[in-house]
This record gives sequence, structure tokens and C-alpha cells, in this order.
Amino acid sequence: MLLLQPRVTFSQNWKVVSSSITFKIKHAFGSTAEGSFKGLTSSIFFDTNQLLKTSMNASLEARTIDTGLGLRDKTLRGVKYFDVEKYPKIDMTCTQAERGAKANEYIGTFEVTMRNKTKSLKIPFTFIQTGNTGLFKASFQINRLDFGIGESSALLGDTVTIFVTLNTTSI
Repeated sequence: MLLLQPRVTFSQNWKVVSSSITFKIKHAFGSTAEGSFKGLTSSIFFDTNQLLKTSMNASLEARTIDTGLGLRDKTLRGVKYFDVEKYPKIDMTCTQAERGAKANEYIGTFEVTMRNKTKSLKIPFTFIQTGNTGLFKASFQINRLDFGIGESSALLGDTVTIFVTLNTTSI
């Protein structure tokens, strides 16, 4: 007698239901400045069994930068840094995904665009699926000068650490 096991399948299209995009950068006299961005829009197709078909696109509203200090935020939104009037979006597009060294670890090759400058970055991330929900997490560093964000300064570090958490549901 042939027994058929019911197979549960989920769409591998993911909708972000909540997100956290934060950053840290060394600041004057050994302190650290921290902040966040809001305004995420995204489309995600990610299937751990079909990594070649991965498609991830995300965009942030640069004007949403928030460090908790109004004057600093105004400066960061200005012409010398993000120039949010001229460059309102920060965009990321995944061009390739591959398995990492451990379970649930992946490495994505992303085209990151800020201030009309695009750089290809390898970004490690984790993905954990529980039923029809998924959790994407990443932590990576960029050099802000590569994107024309500010100038080299003794008061502000060049390397920014970015932390991304996306809670998703399959659609």
C-alpha cells in the first residue's frame, strides 16, 4: 500500500512585517554614535533550496536617519552627508546568494547605492524559517567615504557597522 505524506509548501516570497535597520560609527574622543533608518520598502524571493533564483530588493528613505540628536540629524540629511533632497533613497539589490559555512548562514552579493554611488558588497546574513514566518538578520560594515558620505575626519570614523533585522511572512 502506497502512503502519501502530505507535503506542506510555503511561498518563498516574503513580506516584511517589521524591520530594524540600525548603525554604529566611532565618534569624537572614543565615543560611538548610533542611529537608525525607517521607511523600508522591499520585495524578497528567497528559497533555501533555490538560491540561484534569489531576488531581494530593498530601499530606505535617507531622510529618516535618526540619531536622537536633532541638530546632528539635520547635518546628516544635508548636502555634506546624505543630501536627502537630491538622493532620497538608499537602495540594495541582491545579485547572488550562496550558502555560508554553517546552517542558516548565507552570503549575498548586493549592489548598494547611496548618493548615486553603487558598490558591490558581500554581506553575510542568516535566515531562519518557522512555518510561514522568516527571520533575516545581517551585520556588516561599509566605508562611508566609498559613497561620498562626508569627508575624512579625526572626529568621525570612516567605517560604519550596520545591523539589519527583518521579520517576514510568506505571501
